[in-house]
Amino acid sequence: MLQRLFIENVALIERLDIEFHAGFNVLSGETGAGKSIIIDAVNFVLGERASRELIRHGAQKTKVEAVFDIADCGGTKAVLAEQGIDCEDDTLFLSRELSLAGKNLCRVNGILTSVTILKAVSDTLVDIHGQHEHQSLLAPENHIAFLDAYAHAEILPIRDELNRIYGEFAALRRERLSGFGSVAERERQIDILKYQINEIGAAGIEKDEEDALQAEKTLLVNAERIMLAVETAYEQLNGEGSSATAAVDAARHNMESVSGYAKEYAEAAQKLADAYYALEDVGYALRDMKGGLEFDPQRLDQIEMRLETLSDLKRKYGGTIAEVLAFEQEAQEKLDALLQADARAAKLDEKLAEAKKRYFSLAQRLTALREAAAERLSGDVLSQLRALGMEKAAFRVAFAAPQDNGEPQENGMDALEFLLSANPGEPLKPLAKVASGGELSRIMLGFKAIFADNDRIGTLIFDEIDTGISGRIAGTVGEKMVGIAGAHQVICVTHLPQIAALADVHYLVEKTDDGMATHVAVRLLDLDGKYRRIAQMMDGSSDSPLALEHAKTLVDKAEKAKKIRRGS
Repeated sequence: MLQRLFIENVALIERLDIEFHAGFNVLSGETGAGKSIIIDAVNFVLGERASRELIRHGAQKTKVEAVFDIADCGGTKAVLAEQGIDCEDDTLFLSRELSLAGKNLCRVNGILTSVTILKAVSDTLVDIHGQHEHQSLLAPENHIAFLDAYAHAEILPIRDELNRIYGEFAALRRERLSGFGSVAERERQIDILKYQINEIGAAGIEKDEEDALQAEKTLLVNAERIMLAVETAYEQLNGEGSSATAAVDAARHNMESVSGYAKEYAEAAQKLADAYYALEDVGYALRDMKGGLEFDPQRLDQIEMRLETLSDLKRKYGGTIAEVLAFEQEAQEKLDALLQADARAAKLDEKLAEAKKRYFSLAQRLTALREAAAERLSGDVLSQLRALGMEKAAFRVAFAAPQDNGEPQENGMDALEFLLSANPGEPLKPLAKVASGGELSRIMLGFKAIFADNDRIGTLIFDEIDTGISGRIAGTVGEKMVGIAGAHQVICVTHLPQIAALADVHYLVEKTDDGMATHVAVRLLDLDGKYRRIAQMMDGSSDSPLALEHAKTLVDKAEKAKKIRRGS
């Protein structure tokens, strides 16, 4: 239920704070007083599209806040839980700002969100029907949704299961239609993959081969320098005459001869001994190196050719050897899939046939449920229309063969349309061809009255949907709204006294001009104010004794009728 609406800098409204109540709320006012601006503000905070023209002249931004009691709104709580938004004490705050720069700021319980999330939340809270909103009734593609909502307890579980199977079918169909192509195309792809796999495989690549080859190439290219360095080092350590090893050995013997005289002499002798044995080990290693060194120009050519082969493969199949090997594995997997395409296609065809069978079995059940619901809906709609002054109307839900070539589709195989005959002797025709604006308003109201017990939306807003009606029918329309208000909060913008008289709460929207700017205000009327406003709506003056007496009679009669209707 909408508890409070705060509006700032929206069109002519500088600042407005309205507290709404449960039951039947009515907003009335002179033409141009600002009633439609309030509805625009509600649409804005609910996440509907908005332009910067909504911003009051001279202001930098517009802001609207709405406070809801969601104690009985399970759907809203589920959406909030999905978004990870907490709602303490079952009070929900929605707010939205729009700046002249076009920047949108949306918040749900203080948490910054997108307009999409704001609308997802608000769609579970409020249903707005404007004087043009009933145009949705004219589009046949919307009619099946009306029927499903009417019998949702029976239809929705079956439809949800059907759509789950349809999802499986659609996924299988996408897989079946992709990756197969024509036989000729598959053969061409197989030849290409085989060539690529054979080229990489024939090279016999090893993972770390390239690094090893580069290291070996470096040695071969620098072989002469390396040989000279090793031979020279060996001669310096172990050559004829004055070698490093012989010199260290002589020093060792000298120090060993005096090591018994002092500790430091013995330590020096030991260090010289260690150095001698280390140099001796290096000498052996240099001797082995010198014996194993050779320069093989033919081996260098082999390495160059191998590196060129690896470079060509990297250029074709990846920037590194690892990528080339990964390409080979992926190509093999694609080849295996193509070679098994016929078997895979046959398996998918089996699965598609099985999914189709399950789909059509359930679709038949769904069609049967819809046809039975259509009969009941037709009777209920006729009952509502007769109560709303269309005593001679005829209404039927007509099913048609869907244009889908027999393939499964979302929400079932049914196509249907609402047909109406507004006057006796006229054939049933689509609503768009026979219904006037006033008739459409009554049909839509009839639907809302039928759905009142089933609809999970807490707040319904009717924006002058009473256009085109008057007199007795206006009173009947008001009574329907009172009936809906028994299970919902109803907020109605009206210009008809017969409807306003039935209000539980009546707000007067007024526009004033102080010479500097235009202002919009909303007043909650007490009983005397309600009498005067109803009189003004009937006679144009709240001071006319006759109109005032008539207004009192109308309001008092409406109060008695509401008490009887509500059993109190």
